[in-house]
Amino acid sequence: MLIAICDDCKADAEKIRFSLMDITDELEMVWFNTGEKLIKSIKNGCFYSLIFQDVYLENEMGVDIAAVVKELSPDTQIIFVTTSLDHAIDAYKVQAIDYLVKPCSEADIVKAFARVSMRIKKQESSPVVINTGKDIRVFYPENVIRIESERHYTNIYSHNGNSDRVLINFSDVAELFGEKFIELRRGLLVNPQYIERISGASVIMTDGNTYILPKAKKDSVVTQYTAYITGQANS
Repeated sequence: MLIAICDDCKADAEKIRFSLMDITDELEMVWFNTGEKLIKSIKNGCFYSLIFQDVYLENEMGVDIAAVVKELSPDTQIIFVTTSLDHAIDAYKVQAIDYLVKPCSEADIVKAFARVSMRIKKQESSPVVINTGKDIRVFYPENVIRIESERHYTNIYSHNGNSDRVLINFSDVAELFGEKFIELRRGLLVNPQYIERISGASVIMTDGNTYILPKAKKDSVVTQYTAYITGQANS
């Protein structure tokens, strides 16, 4: 599990790291002293399961950083660590999972981590490995926005702006990614976690793309998306 710690105080960041390092060997932690560096890392393709986010950085507000993080990586969980409860309501508006007040003890940090670890494990999915014959590509479904057919090729678009073109039939790629993706039309699958909203026959994605649903597809897409939203709310 890759964890980011975004705090301009190195001592506070080290306290979090030391509190968690003995829990399991599966944790990898990266420290950022600015939100700008954290966001750049995500845009460059790093997916963090969890971020410990300081609210008051030198020239930045943690809640603003968290809002951008959630746009780029909706499944990333956020725990705020700060000196004040003043922004607790703002924190939960960006779906923060916990809010720790400094000075927090090692036990506080471990308990907060334990509360989110089960949720993270539920969200994390097995990687999809695609052998094109020339090379092997590895994709994590939670990072993929959409999968689109292009003649004999299939294009796979990720949330960080990257796209991969593989010489494999669309139906074969779709089968590898499973039933969690929703078919908007023939040759186009989208990840429901990146659907911003459905308005009439329009599906608006978080990356700015909008797709018009064929009349024959509208009811099934709405039903599948409603099931996804309901499942998320109950998880």
